[in-house]
Amino acid sequence: MICPKCQFENREGAKFCGECGHKFEITCPECGTKNRAGNKFCDECGHDLRKTKVTPPINYSEPESYTPKFLADKILTTRSSIEGERKLVTVLFADVANYTAMSDKLDPEEIHEIMDECFKILMDEIHKYEGTINQFTGDGVMALFGAPVAHEDHAQRACYGALSIQRALENYKEKIKRNYNIDFKMRIGLNSGPVVVASIGDDLRMDYTAVGDTTNLASRLESMASPGTILVSQDTFRLVRDFFEFETLGPVQVKGKKEPQEALELLKASDVETRIGAAVAKGLTRFVGRKNSMAALKEAYDGFLSGSGQVVGVVGEAGVGKSRLLLESRSQLLQSEYIYLEGRCLHFGGAMSYLPFLNVLRRYFEIEDGDREFEIKKKMAEKLAALDRKLASALPPLMELLSLKVEDEDFLKLGPQQRKEKTFEAIRDVLIRASQERPLVLAVEDMHWIDKTSEELLDYLIGWLASARILLILLYRPEYTHQWGSKSYYRKLGLNQLTAQSSAELVQAILEGGEVSPEIRDLILNRTSGNPLYVEELTHSLLEGGSIQKKDHQFVLSDKASALQIPDTIQGIIAARMDRLEDNLKRTMQIASVIGRDFAFRILQTITGLREELKAYLLNLQGLEFIYEKSLFPELEYIFKHALTQEVAYSSLLAKRRKEIHEKIGKAIEEIYAEKLEEFYEMLAYHFDKAEVWGSAVEYGVKAGAKAHHAYNLQVAMAHFTRAKEIMEQHEPEVSWRVRYNLFFEMSGSLLDLGQPHYALRESKAAVDIAHREGAGDVRVQAMFSQAQAAMFANETDQLETTLKKMEPLVTDNPDNLLGVVALQFAGFFIVSLDLPMTLSKEKELNDVFHRAPNSPFYAVAAKYTGLAHRWRGNFKKCSEILEPLLPKLRASALPVSYLDCSVFCGLAVGEEGLYQKAIRMLQEGRKFGIKAGERYATAKLTNSLGWAYHELCHFGKAIEYNNLALASIQGFLGPGTSNLFEIESQTQINLGENYLMSGDLQKARKYFELVYENANKPEYYFVRSRWKPRCLLSLSELWLQMGDTDKSESFLTELFEHGWTDGFPYKKYQVRSWRLRGQILSAKGRFEEAETELHRALSLAKELGNPTVLWNTHQALGNLLLKQDKREDARRAFQAAVKVVKGLAEDLTDVELREGYLKSEPVQKLVSLAQGS
Repeated sequence: MICPKCQFENREGAKFCGECGHKFEITCPECGTKNRAGNKFCDECGHDLRKTKVTPPINYSEPESYTPKFLADKILTTRSSIEGERKLVTVLFADVANYTAMSDKLDPEEIHEIMDECFKILMDEIHKYEGTINQFTGDGVMALFGAPVAHEDHAQRACYGALSIQRALENYKEKIKRNYNIDFKMRIGLNSGPVVVASIGDDLRMDYTAVGDTTNLASRLESMASPGTILVSQDTFRLVRDFFEFETLGPVQVKGKKEPQEALELLKASDVETRIGAAVAKGLTRFVGRKNSMAALKEAYDGFLSGSGQVVGVVGEAGVGKSRLLLESRSQLLQSEYIYLEGRCLHFGGAMSYLPFLNVLRRYFEIEDGDREFEIKKKMAEKLAALDRKLASALPPLMELLSLKVEDEDFLKLGPQQRKEKTFEAIRDVLIRASQERPLVLAVEDMHWIDKTSEELLDYLIGWLASARILLILLYRPEYTHQWGSKSYYRKLGLNQLTAQSSAELVQAILEGGEVSPEIRDLILNRTSGNPLYVEELTHSLLEGGSIQKKDHQFVLSDKASALQIPDTIQGIIAARMDRLEDNLKRTMQIASVIGRDFAFRILQTITGLREELKAYLLNLQGLEFIYEKSLFPELEYIFKHALTQEVAYSSLLAKRRKEIHEKIGKAIEEIYAEKLEEFYEMLAYHFDKAEVWGSAVEYGVKAGAKAHHAYNLQVAMAHFTRAKEIMEQHEPEVSWRVRYNLFFEMSGSLLDLGQPHYALRESKAAVDIAHREGAGDVRVQAMFSQAQAAMFANETDQLETTLKKMEPLVTDNPDNLLGVVALQFAGFFIVSLDLPMTLSKEKELNDVFHRAPNSPFYAVAAKYTGLAHRWRGNFKKCSEILEPLLPKLRASALPVSYLDCSVFCGLAVGEEGLYQKAIRMLQEGRKFGIKAGERYATAKLTNSLGWAYHELCHFGKAIEYNNLALASIQGFLGPGTSNLFEIESQTQINLGENYLMSGDLQKARKYFELVYENANKPEYYFVRSRWKPRCLLSLSELWLQMGDTDKSESFLTELFEHGWTDGFPYKKYQVRSWRLRGQILSAKGRFEEAETELHRALSLAKELGNPTVLWNTHQALGNLLLKQDKREDARRAFQAAVKVVKGLAEDLTDVELREGYLKSEPVQKLVSLAQGS
C-alpha cells in the first residue's frame, strides 16, 4: 500500500504509514466521507466499500472525470439557479516552478507521470475545501472557490486549500528529488473578486466571465511568487487577515497594471478559526441590546445546576450575535462551578464525521497540538481511570475516533454499525459521568453545518439528558431543522435584530472619539436592519473606504458615500445562504429583488405567471426569515428583512436578465394600476430606466419630477429631471416632442424655485423652441411665460422685454393670459429695472386686469405681486385680504415657491397690522414646508422674516438666531445664477444690524450695515434693490445718529431721498422712518420747531399705517423731543400714548413667553419709565 502523502510502500492492510504516520482512509465514492482503512461499509451512508470499481484514467479536459461525486451532485442539482449569475469568488492559480527546465531534462513520459501524481494531490486538496478546478494548464491548475456554488468563506477555503497543497507536496517533492534529482516546487497566486457563471454543462464544464482583474491578477501573482510560496492580493487579504499569518511584500509592479499592487505572502493559518475568535483577538466592541437573552441563558444554567438536564437552541441568522451571546454569558458565570466543553461545525467540514465531538474530546482530555500518540493515549487512559474505572471499555472507540491505533481485538472484530454504537455509548458515558462530578456545559456552534453522524449522536445524547447535570447549548441558523422541539427540557432562544437604539449605540461604540452624525447613523441602520455583524462590517467598510471622515470631533459622511459597496464578507454570507435554497425559492427571491426591497404580491404574480405556488414559495421564504409580510391591506405586500439581502439577490443576476425583469415590472404596473398611475411614477421611471426603455423612462421621470415639485420636494424633483435629461440627450429619437417640452418646462420651474434663475432661463428657452415648432397657442404662452419669469429673476431685462412683447399679440383677447403678461411687466419694472414711472403705470394696469381674471392660471403670480405692492405702499390689510384666502389653495395645488412667497408676504403684512403672534405662526408653517421642499429662496425669506417678527416684539436674541439661520442656509449657494439669494443676504444682514442696534452693540450693527451698503452697487445685487437699499440707508442714518455724528446721519438720509422710491412709490413705512429720522436729526442740531413739524408729520402717517411698532417708536421720538424742550407734560402724554400702543399690542399676545418677553424688554421698560416720569 503506497502512502499518498510520502509515497512510502507499506504492507497491505496497514492503517497508518510506517514512514510518516499518515492515517490511511477510504473516501466513500457516494457521499465523500473519509472512512477508516478496513471499513467494509461507509459509516456515513452505508455504501459497500468492498465493491471495487475500475477507475477510468482521469481526463483532465473533462471535469466530470475528476470532480468528486458529492461535489458534482451539489453543482448539478443547483445549476439551474446558478447559471447566469454573478458570484464573488477567490481564484487560485498554481503552477510548477521551473517547469520548462524540468521538461528539457526529463523524458515526456516521466513528465507526464510526475504531473499526473501532482494533479491528483492538487485535486484532493482543492476538492477537500469544495473548490472547483476550472482548468488544467499543463504545468498547473486554475481553481475557483465560491463558484459555481457560493461560499460565504470562499477566501478562507482558498487559503486553506493553498496551504494544504504546499503541505501535501512536501513528501512528494522529496520523492521527485530522490528519483529524478529535480527540485519540484509549486507557486500559487490568489485573488478575490466577481465572476459571471455563464453556463454549466452535464459534464460539469463551466463557462464563466471574469469581472475586472479577478482572474488576471491571480495569474500574475502566481507567476511572481517564489517557488514553494503563496502570494495573495489585497482583496483576498482583507477577507482573511484575521485567520492567517502573512508577510507584507508592499506594492509590487504587476504586468498589465499601471499602478503597483499590494501583495502579501501567505505563511500559515493562525490560531483563529471563527469570526468571534477574530473579534476577541482584535478587541470586542461593546455588547448591547441582549439583556433578555442573557437572562434566559442564566435561567437555563440555574436549572441544570439543580440536576435537570437542559437543551437550549440559540437561533438566529448569520451575524446576529449567537457566539457573542455565548461568550458574554460564560463571562457572567463562575468558571470553577462547571466544566465547559465546546465543539464547532466547520463550513467545509460537512463530510468529516464526528467533527464537533473531536473538538469536545480533545478539550476534555486536554490534548495539545504536537502531542505524540503515546502521550495522547496516556492522557486518555489516566483521565478515564480517575473518573471511573468502569469507563475502560470506552477507551477503544474513543481512541479510534481520534485516529489513534487501537489494539483491542474484541473491538476490532466489530462491524461498522456496531463500532458506531459503541462510539455513541462511549461519548454518552464519559459526558454523563463527568457531569456527576461537576456540572457540564456542552456547546456546539454552527449546527447548520453539522455532519450527519454528529447529528445522529446529538439526537442520541439529547434522549439521555433529562436527569443529567448537562446544559447543552446549540447554536444554529433559522434554516436548520431538528426533532428536539417536543422535549420538555428543550427551549428555543431566538435572537432578533438589535433595536434602532441598540444599533445606534453599537455604531457609536465602533466610531470612538467623536459624535456620529445622524446621516451616518441612519444610513447604517437602514441598510443593516439591526444585524450586529452587518453593522460592524458596514461601518468599518465605510470608514476604511473614506466614506466616513472625522471633522471637528464628529464623524460625517464624505462625498464618497454615494458609491456605497456591500462589504464582501456580508455579500459572501448572503450569497452562500441563497445558494442553499431550492431553485424555485431562489428564483422567486431574485425576481422580487428587482422590484425593490418592498414588493407587491400582484406585481410579482404578474411577472412570474404563478399564483398558488408563488404563495407557497413566499411562505417558505418568510419561514426562513428572508422576507416578511409588510401589509395585507389595501393589498398584500412583502419586504426583505435586510436591505442588503435584496441588494445581493439583485446583484447576483446578470445585467441582461435584470433588464428583462425591469421591463416586465414596468408593464405590470401600467396594467395593474392603470387607474392610479400617478402613485407609481417614480417606480415606473426607475424600472423603465433600468430596462433601457428610454421613451417611457423619460416620460415617467418627468412626471415623477413634476410630482415631487408639487409635493414640495425640489431636490428629488431635480434628481428626476436631471436623469431624464441625461437619457434624452443620448436617446432623443425615442422621446416624443411633448415629453421633451414637459421636461424643459418643468425643470425650469424647479430651478427657478431653487433660486437658480440663469439655469432656469436656459431650460425655458429650450421649452420655448419646442413649443414654437410643435405646440399650439396655449403651450406657447405657457413656455414664454416661464421664459419671461426666469429672465426677470436672472436680470436679463432685454430678454424679459423681448419675450413679453412677443406674448402680447397672443394674449390681447384673453384676459386670463393677459394677466400673466401684465403681472410680469409690473414685476420686471418694480423688482428689477427700478423704472419708477413704468412701475406705477403697470401697477394701475395690473389692478385693473387682476379683478377681471380670477380663474387665470397666472392668478397666483399676479396676486403675489399685487399684494406685495399693497404691502410696500403700507396697505397691509389689503395685502393680507388678497393673499390669506389663497394660501390653503396654493399649499394644496401650486408649486412650492408660489405658496411660500405668498406666505412670506402675507405673514409680514399680518405682522405689520400688529398681529405678530399670528404672523409668527404663519411664517413658521411656511418655513416648515419650505425646509421639507428643499427650497432655498422663499424658505430663507421665511426664516429671516421670523427674525423680523421677533425683533418687532423686542426678542432680539431670538431674532438674531433666526436671522443667522437664514444667512447660513444660503451661504453655500451664493454665486452666479443665484442672484435672488443676494437679496436675502442683504435683507438678513440689515435685520442683524438692526437687532444689534437695538441691543446697543453699535459696532456690530455698523459692520452689517456697511457691508450691505458696499454690496449695493455690485451687479449681482440687483434684485429688489429698490426695496432693501432704502432700508439700509435708513439704518445707517439711525446708527450714525446714535453714534453722535449728525452730519453723517443726514448724508445717508439725503441719499435716501435722492434714491426716489421711498417717496415716489411710496414706501409709507419707510416714509415714517425717514421723516422721524429727519426730525431727530433736526432735534440733535437744536432746530426744535422744524423737528417737531417733521415728527408730527411722521406721527400722522404712522397712525394711518396702523403698525404698532412704527407708531409707538414715533410717539416716543416726539416725547423725547418735547422732553428735550422741557415740555414735560406734553412729553409724558406722548410717552403714555406710546405705552398705550405697546399694551394694546401685548394684549393680542396669548403666548405667555412672547408677551412677557416683550413687556420686560429693555426698550419697553425704558418707555414705561419715561411715561412714569422717572
